[in-house]
Amino acid sequence: MSNLKLKANTQILIMVVDDETSICSALCNVLEDEHYATITANSGQEALEKVKQYHPDLIFLDIWMSGWDGIKTLECIKKISPDTEVIMISGHATISNALEATRRGAFDIIEKPFNIDSILLSVNRALTKTNKNFSGNDLNIDVLKNVGVLSTGLKGKNLGQRTLAKSLIMYGQCLHSGQKSGLVLEPLPLNSGLHFAKIGEPKTIPVFIDYVNSTSFATTITSERSSVSTIEHLMATLHAYKITNLLIKCNDEVPIFDGSAVEICKALESIGIEEQGGEWYEIKIDQPFEYRTKNKDDLGRSPEDEYIMIEPCETAGLTISYELNYPAPIGKQYFEFNLNSPQAFKENIAPARTFGFMKEVEYLQKAGLAAGGRLNNFILIGNDGVINTELRFSEELARHKILDLIGDFFLLGRPLQGRIRAVKTGHSDNAKLLSQLRNLAVSS
Repeated sequence: MSNLKLKANTQILIMVVDDETSICSALCNVLEDEHYATITANSGQEALEKVKQYHPDLIFLDIWMSGWDGIKTLECIKKISPDTEVIMISGHATISNALEATRRGAFDIIEKPFNIDSILLSVNRALTKTNKNFSGNDLNIDVLKNVGVLSTGLKGKNLGQRTLAKSLIMYGQCLHSGQKSGLVLEPLPLNSGLHFAKIGEPKTIPVFIDYVNSTSFATTITSERSSVSTIEHLMATLHAYKITNLLIKCNDEVPIFDGSAVEICKALESIGIEEQGGEWYEIKIDQPFEYRTKNKDDLGRSPEDEYIMIEPCETAGLTISYELNYPAPIGKQYFEFNLNSPQAFKENIAPARTFGFMKEVEYLQKAGLAAGGRLNNFILIGNDGVINTELRFSEELARHKILDLIGDFFLLGRPLQGRIRAVKTGHSDNAKLLSQLRNLAVSS
């Protein structure tokens, strides 16, 4: 028990496992400054014995160690103490490291050299999850917050807050970068909101209209030097399932999967959703708002009657009608949808896939985009019609526009009650209308 460093009134014990003594010492010093007790181990075998002996509340575990590596050690720890949260540490973490560690039950992964805020934020989240973060161990750092989730402007029905029952990992191709990448979704406490982060980095990007940086062919949010793109399908699914608090870890782009949101729906349902209570108010539209574009798009197309508007509607949920009008062979498509349940979204909107025309794809690829477009994740349209697949719905393109719209409108941090009418619009138009609503939605 010689390296068990207890302080007066300490209630939480954290173990640091690393084969570098200097790392153990540095991390313990940070934790002890926050009045946690610490214990160390320099190998996987020693860590396992000390888990049995001391039952630590939280463990920091190095991925790369001689003998048992961190993944094997994690697996052994989880077998004998499945409720103990483990934070992985690494000098060169990758998305594959994070995915494997999360599959084995790790709570989080942070990178060396350590950032104190990153360490303490991860500790706070892990102990909050296990209800072990007593008032004496409150952290002197900014808590994850998102102005959207806490707003009460245009106050409608209180829906209560929700997160995922446990962490979720997914893996797929990115549409624009072409890279294969992972997606890690981690539950967050009440009043946190939705946030994106890169693996091992402490800074997050709140999912909110203020952080939208680009709407060219996808929605991209940015904070300081970090950004993530193609978030709309994931956001649409979180909107439909009314997920309030979540940390989303990925590289620079959310995977496209099969071009739709079906796989995300199935993944969320497979792990379940946790009701958190609290307050989370629907945005109830009380007057009409409209945006009409006056500019040609990136391909030189004239807007003509292109517009999007939202108006009051007493029907529960968000009602959306969308009309598109392309040259032959596509022509006009129209669809109307009421977002009143996850099941309705899953059946009628989530299966609708991303689409593009041959000319448009060529333009995108010259711009360094659409490198991940594949025959199985993209509806490709040529001069004679759809080239690579059978449509899932006769108006699948219009339904996909509604999918994007549902995702973009979750950038206010709350679901809406109202009616949206959109004609030939895209992400940029959605963002312009959201900007009109922003100040009213966040006022209190």
